[in-house]
Amino acid sequence: MLYVLLIIVLAIAASMLLRLRFRLEFSDRQRFVFAGLGRTGWAFDFTSRRGSLKLAGFTVKELEAAEKKKVKPEPEPKPPPKPKKKRAKRERPIGDMLRVAPKVLKAVASYGMSLLRALRLEELDGEIKAGFDQPDLTGTAYGYYQAAAATLPGIGDRFRYRPDWDGPSLAGSARIAVAIPLYSIFLRTLVLIFKLPLRDLIKLAIGRKKGDQDVQ
Repeated sequence: MLYVLLIIVLAIAASMLLRLRFRLEFSDRQRFVFAGLGRTGWAFDFTSRRGSLKLAGFTVKELEAAEKKKVKPEPEPKPPPKPKKKRAKRERPIGDMLRVAPKVLKAVASYGMSLLRALRLEELDGEIKAGFDQPDLTGTAYGYYQAAAATLPGIGDRFRYRPDWDGPSLAGSARIAVAIPLYSIFLRTLVLIFKLPLRDLIKLAIGRKKGDQDVQ
């Protein structure tokens, strides 16, 4: 029994190290998006309009977006429902909602910002080739890019701009991947739960019988 519990604990700890991942690849030939846990999840290619389910990086199922749905037979008519017993009506006063809303919004906003800070940029690589009608406008855009590359370290290695002096054009490609560890989501969710006014939210969800007064 002890070994079973140990295996379960190790499995949970290992799963917490996995990352929720979102990956996007965009180019003239391919438009690909992936969302999942680690290397397992759903991928969709907008160019071929085909989706696939991946397990540890291997495709286990494919699905076409244009697949026709089977027509389901019409369900048989159900007998009329039995009349339900009337329950005492409850109300949720606007004042109670307004009293709880600021605390909830503050906790949720803090939760969202903490998740954004926990995001990890795993990959960022892009290239754009563009030109304008007038060569001087193309040169101006290229000058802005060089200034940004000199100001922001690493942008020149991750994102490249190639001016097209021949005329107006626009083409490019990009690969972006962001991820967040599961343990980070779990810990921040626990913090959110402790910050929320759970007692007030439960009372608000249950409601009060009409005529009851709020005792301060």
